[in-house]
Amino acid sequence: MSFRPYLCCLFLFLSVLFFANSCTSDYSAASAGAGEALFVHEIQPMLDRKCLSCHGNEPDDLRGDLDLRSRRTMLRGGASGEAAVVPGSPAISPLVLALKRQDPDKAMPPKENEALSPDDIELFEDWIEMGAPWPDEAQQDAILAAGDWQYGNRINVATSGGQSEDWDNRRYKLNNIWAFMPLEKPEVPAGDAPHPVDAFIQTKLEEKGLPATGPADKRTLIRRATFDLTGLPPSKQEIAAFLSDTSDRAFEKVVDRLLASPHYGEQWGRHWLDVVRYADTDGFSNDFIRPNAWRYRDYVIRSFNEDKPYDQFVREQVAGDEIDAGDPENLIATGFLRMGPWEHTAMSVAAETRQQFLDDVTNIVGETFLSIPLGCAKCHDHKYDPIPTRDYYRIQAVFAPTHFAERPAAFLPGENVEMMEEEKSRLERWLHSTREEQKAMNEKEEAAARAWFQQKGRPYLTKRDRRKLPDEEQPPRYLGLTNQDLGYRKVLNKRIQTINRTRTRFEPLAYAVYNGPNREVRSHQAMKVPEETSGAPPATFILGGGSVYAPGEEVRPGVLSAVSTLEQALDAAPRAPEAYPIPDEVSGRREAFAEWLTQPDHPLTLRSVVNRIWQYHFGTGLAGNANNLGTTGKKPTHPELLDWLAGYFVEQGWSFKALHRLIMSSQAYQRAGQHADPELLALKDPDNEYLAVFEPRRLAAEEIRDAMLSISGELNPETGGIPVRPEINQEIALQPRHIMGSIAPAYQPSRRPEVRNRRTIYTERYRSLPNPMLEVFNQPAPDMSCERRASSTVTPQVFSLLNSPQMRDRAIALALRLEAESGAGLREQVQLAASVVWNRPMQEEEIQPAVDFVWEMIRYHTKVPPDPVCYAREVEREMFEEMTGETFHYTEVLDVYADYEPDVKDTDIPPKTRALADLALVLFNTNEFMYVY
Repeated sequence: MSFRPYLCCLFLFLSVLFFANSCTSDYSAASAGAGEALFVHEIQPMLDRKCLSCHGNEPDDLRGDLDLRSRRTMLRGGASGEAAVVPGSPAISPLVLALKRQDPDKAMPPKENEALSPDDIELFEDWIEMGAPWPDEAQQDAILAAGDWQYGNRINVATSGGQSEDWDNRRYKLNNIWAFMPLEKPEVPAGDAPHPVDAFIQTKLEEKGLPATGPADKRTLIRRATFDLTGLPPSKQEIAAFLSDTSDRAFEKVVDRLLASPHYGEQWGRHWLDVVRYADTDGFSNDFIRPNAWRYRDYVIRSFNEDKPYDQFVREQVAGDEIDAGDPENLIATGFLRMGPWEHTAMSVAAETRQQFLDDVTNIVGETFLSIPLGCAKCHDHKYDPIPTRDYYRIQAVFAPTHFAERPAAFLPGENVEMMEEEKSRLERWLHSTREEQKAMNEKEEAAARAWFQQKGRPYLTKRDRRKLPDEEQPPRYLGLTNQDLGYRKVLNKRIQTINRTRTRFEPLAYAVYNGPNREVRSHQAMKVPEETSGAPPATFILGGGSVYAPGEEVRPGVLSAVSTLEQALDAAPRAPEAYPIPDEVSGRREAFAEWLTQPDHPLTLRSVVNRIWQYHFGTGLAGNANNLGTTGKKPTHPELLDWLAGYFVEQGWSFKALHRLIMSSQAYQRAGQHADPELLALKDPDNEYLAVFEPRRLAAEEIRDAMLSISGELNPETGGIPVRPEINQEIALQPRHIMGSIAPAYQPSRRPEVRNRRTIYTERYRSLPNPMLEVFNQPAPDMSCERRASSTVTPQVFSLLNSPQMRDRAIALALRLEAESGAGLREQVQLAASVVWNRPMQEEEIQPAVDFVWEMIRYHTKVPPDPVCYAREVEREMFEEMTGETFHYTEVLDVYADYEPDVKDTDIPPKTRALADLALVLFNTNEFMYVY
């Protein structure tokens, strides 16, 4: 046997090995392949973070006997004997399948909240596709030393610095951080579309091979625009005027008229209040009234009606008191900072309560103005977006000196104070009667104390004087009071707290903030600016796990460091120089932050607000998550259009109304809701993302109620003022709402119909007592920011519309209107009903069935008399007395019903009017009323 072939092969192998080793010493980034660089910059850090704790850091305790510390052990596999990766074949590599969590039993990492993002999994797939290269340590050092590296449209983003080097070196897909990118107004696409909005949309439709539908008819269009801008239906006269106007500017004149209406601010103010979580109560265990929050609500409405520039609108809400504390409007505006639910009780820990507010305000500022939920960076560097935890606490430091206060702010000429005297008189009567009961209880206790002193043969001492005595020389505590007395006295004390707090509603106070050091607060008392507000500003620390008890590094106030337009280089090293400094002083932090928010090229602020405006016109934003333009939000369908609109918005002085006019003048807005080829539409664009048709929408909860009031002729168009209370389901209104130490006073509606029947935006919003009719139609709870209303279709909605007493009241009022405004003939009344509810005349084939229905109901009502409606004058309550553990009872008097003025009821009207009311209920339950097309 000859050894020559063997020796030749051995020599060749050793030569190759020597050559490879000699090359290693001169290894450079330039000689590294994309796979090696990808491994060093992305794969190895992810293995370290996500895998090696179970598969390598403890070689003697490997989960599943799988070692992922090297390519060799990865190819060897674990207990199954199967290689973890198949180089060149990611689709069949067990590691990829585990990362995709296709089999829950083999998912990696095991914890769902540690799962890799789809983008990160895609990097593993790319690496395996390239052969799963694994450079040695010297090669890795050379690749890292080269620094500059880009892969797959990914970039490194400069920030203030994360909590780890891996996070700082993370690279982001450009399309994931699109909202952070510099904002530049693109050119309008060339084409046949004469309108800039349509030019962008038409380009996308052509790419999809999807023709747009034609324009909507004029009745549909005016109904759409009127609900869109005012939340109310058009009147018969407004429809007739539009139909008869054949000029080219006919629709433009409609839009101008609607934008000039005071109802515009009510509708678009409601959208804003959804986002900021407006409510008239605190929430939580006490749900105290916020007496002056209504002034913030009216500030928002007023700002929209005045077309206040959005940059000014933002600055006033974030820092109005710092800009000009002498202007009541500015103080009122800062109520935004306090809109979240909040409480501080005797059992609360002040540091925790304070931190809860700071966390809340930090996150809501991000969601509202930037459309970035900053709370995701509270406990750790953001998992998906370039937001380090340091930025979260830098922004929180902006608000560290901010504290609650009810601040003197004179009533403005445009504020409605007309209803105050009536409500104030009612509260004064209620307070007087409660104090009389409290006085009687105290006198009973003192009578027992007198008897005790007499029995002891000692002179009587008043309650104040005997506090100086030793305990053994005082009468027993609560002497003379029964368990019933003890429990009810606490109810009375809580009631007086509630009344006194509510009475400040009539004082010229702003629900506002001030700057100063931390101080002690009590949630049941109105908070005022203390006499002394000087002192060092509170320090802000990065909190470990978000816990106030784990302070780490101290941080200074700052802004979101990744925003690229603020002179940040996207590929600069981490910890780039501060691009927009915020002062360290107690005052001025929020004003500087607000100036940063309203820079005319701020990519997040402008994309956020323009996207919201588009959403409220079309039902869905150009980017599908109005509160989240980050990686986990939906990507924009028309990013160029969004940026063009942002540029236009600034050019027009940050004007909402200018943007409304532009959008509503487009063909996209004026399209019909039906496509000529529904099958093609369903195939090409099932979600109507590219706007070949106008997407119909169901009326919002408030629009349903307000439209019914408008159609029935009951709507009181008065604007602004203290909250009103409409009737709600009486069972819900009277149910016990337990608050700390007592039961909240029962909900009682406003006494007069003209007060109750104002627009829904002016009704009092309790966090612990939602209006059931509005709730069933998806009015959001005001505890979290609502980026977009849900629009469900469920059976309880029909029951609410057909059977609730409040809807019956609206139907009766409409029936009375039909009789008053049309002739005595039933046919004319039926036609008028359709005209005002549907905003179109009935077709001939629709009239007779409706008339027949009314006749049938007349016969029914002639035979069956209605039941009378009774209102409870008092309600019995039962509670546990916490000191004794025994139950006690008391009677709560419902004072409003002593001289209550109800709406017209069935017992007040003849059978024919009741039958017309039945028809009204049927029409209110049709899609033509409930939807805007």
